[in-house]
Amino acid sequence: MMVVCGVAEREGKVLVCRRGAGVPYAGAWEFPSAELLEGETLENSVETAFFDRISVVPAETRGVFAFNSSTVPDCRIFTFKVNFLDTIGMLNGYDEARWVRKNLLKRLKMHPDGVTIVKEIQFFS
Repeated sequence: MMVVCGVAEREGKVLVCRRGAGVPYAGAWEFPSAELLEGETLENSVETAFFDRISVVPAETRGVFAFNSSTVPDCRIFTFKVNFLDTIGMLNGYDEARWVRKNLLKRLKMHPDGVTIVKEIQFFS
């Protein structure tokens, strides 16, 4: 299994979304993400994830790092830096989205794989 996730940053804050009820880790915060579909490229998948999950079209995506999931066996997570111009629209699969200062992310109940990303965010440029 392969998953893509995107880290969007504006004015020193990053976008995180809270997982909705009825899914594993409900209530945990994560970066917008989606499972890679068969035949889909990583870049297309992250664009689709942002459009389908938070109703925005990324203006730019750039792969930054990949790692193995700590919660799903045989799952590789590809992390992208994402820029978009729109405001967040309708949420799908999330019950809240917010912009959070990077230094405050550790205060949130993050999905375990999100914790790995939080540790790496300081190196993003």
